[in-house]
Amino acid sequence: MSKKFFLLITAACILQVLNAQNVFTYGKKAVSKAEFLKAFDKNPTPGETDRKKALKEYLELYINYKLKVQSAYDDKLHEQPLFKNESSSFRKQLADNIINTEANIDNLIKEVFERSQKDIHVAQIFIEIKPGVDNIEAINQIEKAHKALKAGMDFEEAVKKFSNDEYTIQTKGNLGFITTFTLPYQFENEIYKLKVGEFSSVYKSSFGYHIFKNLEERSAAGKRKVAQILLAMPIGATKESKQYLATLADSIYHLAINGEDFEDLVEQYSNDRATASIGGVMQEFGIGEYAPNFEQPIFDLKNKGDIAKPFLTEHGWHIVKLLDIIPVSNNFSDPVTVSNIKNQIERTDRMAFAKKALVKNWMNICKYKKEPFDEKDFMIYTDSALANINFTGYKNIKPETVLFSFAKQKITVAEWIKFARAVKESKEKLAQLHTLVLLIEYENIRCSEYYYDHLEDYYPTLKEQSKEFDEANLLFGAMDKHVWSKASEDTVGLKKYYAINKTKYVWQPGVSAIVVTAPTQALAVQVIDSFKAGLKDWKLVLNKINNNILFDSSRFENNQLPITQVIENKIGFISNPEKNTNDNSYTFMYITALHDKIETKSFDEARGFVTNNYQQVLEQKWIQALKKKYPIVINQAVWNTIK
Repeated sequence: MSKKFFLLITAACILQVLNAQNVFTYGKKAVSKAEFLKAFDKNPTPGETDRKKALKEYLELYINYKLKVQSAYDDKLHEQPLFKNESSSFRKQLADNIINTEANIDNLIKEVFERSQKDIHVAQIFIEIKPGVDNIEAINQIEKAHKALKAGMDFEEAVKKFSNDEYTIQTKGNLGFITTFTLPYQFENEIYKLKVGEFSSVYKSSFGYHIFKNLEERSAAGKRKVAQILLAMPIGATKESKQYLATLADSIYHLAINGEDFEDLVEQYSNDRATASIGGVMQEFGIGEYAPNFEQPIFDLKNKGDIAKPFLTEHGWHIVKLLDIIPVSNNFSDPVTVSNIKNQIERTDRMAFAKKALVKNWMNICKYKKEPFDEKDFMIYTDSALANINFTGYKNIKPETVLFSFAKQKITVAEWIKFARAVKESKEKLAQLHTLVLLIEYENIRCSEYYYDHLEDYYPTLKEQSKEFDEANLLFGAMDKHVWSKASEDTVGLKKYYAINKTKYVWQPGVSAIVVTAPTQALAVQVIDSFKAGLKDWKLVLNKINNNILFDSSRFENNQLPITQVIENKIGFISNPEKNTNDNSYTFMYITALHDKIETKSFDEARGFVTNNYQQVLEQKWIQALKKKYPIVINQAVWNTIK
């Protein structure tokens, strides 16, 4: 090893040791050089060019900061429910951001935006997996359909011939136009891969087997806001009543297009309970939110105010008026667009799908380990436990048996049974899974939970940010308890402090005045005219003129006037209305008294200043008490190395 290289290694080791050394201690607690410098560099002193001087000043501030936070812990403020809730919420926000970044939410946002620019008209062949039906039979059926399509069979013919779902057959497989978020994410992925006229490979979902076809595409239609009149079709309606409703719908339509007020027609004829009382107005909606036979006539309307010809759905006859067209944003640089997409992603299966893909990697990170156990005995034990057969174990399977583990956690049979019972009682799709398949799902769930709960082990910055947030909250709580609230509530102490220091609280020469702010210049002039006419009860005068007028009666020093123009030191002087910089309002002042001499402020007049100064006194006393409780020792040798 060369001498130069040896010296470099030695210097690096010394630097590492020095950074790990403590720059000061308070009581039995210590602050390292690294921690102190990190805090200092995060809070630079504006305009300070002498770094050593700034470091020295910051050292005193940081000592006081650590003492105050320690005081909060001593007072157990960290155990208060409000603190715990805020701490938990902040940690969740940070953790969610980390997981979202891992799940590549930026790519998901971009994908949604790009897909949202077009709508796809979709049809499907669907073989539902029905209870009691052999799954092999469904597979054979869908494969026959796919083979027939490849041989040239018309898609509608294939829908009729192979689909076993009644609704699919009735609608000829037509799903209407879809866009992003219309269908489950897995379906959307299959459909957006297709070119116009193409059909997909066989796709298996939890519902059954699908073949999708892209019938046509169009530029994104966006959303629509409409008002409707619904003539509901009674169950078991006769041919005569159906004809009557059709004729009535046509009559209402002609009344509407000939100028009859649509809201009046809604009130008179519509029996849609959800909208009849609000002029027939529906919430805005996009494609895929309603059945195609309802959406298509609406999306065919071109202009606001257009009224669709009466059309029939399973609900009855609809006469619909277009109120607004809400286009899809085509500006990816718009932060509102990105934020809206992100919120939608986080609320839907898309994010869950992306996170689920991360679990395999998390298993390795969390050091997942499957423990050996007898699967046959495990299944017997599980079935018995779910059937509420009361026993503590079965052969080698007992409640405390470990099924699998992570770096810092073991998962037992007792925990598994609790989960399995909850799944069974929920009667969700998971409840239909084979026990060993459900166990795999359970492993994935527990891995996700473990990774989320132990993120600090893999992202040290999360721990640091959470600590900073918590300490800031604790500091606020401690200051409020020992300084701010204490000063405000200690009237005796405030008055005593005022009596000793009253010569500090004085009025400089100035005026007393009524200050008036009016929403417009014309209104300000009107108030001035009323003042000139004579003031008996000026508050009553102002309230009568306009409730939006703001006014106050105060004393002002000459260098603290609420207006910028030069005034005359004369009782009765009224300034010109002056436009305020933050809005279109106007302010003027009316002088009611002159104060030519310096005068001592009364306690009530000085209370704000007295409180502020008294807080500083309380804070210094508090810090001195803390320094006695936690003596400060500065490590001069380490301090001398800080530059």
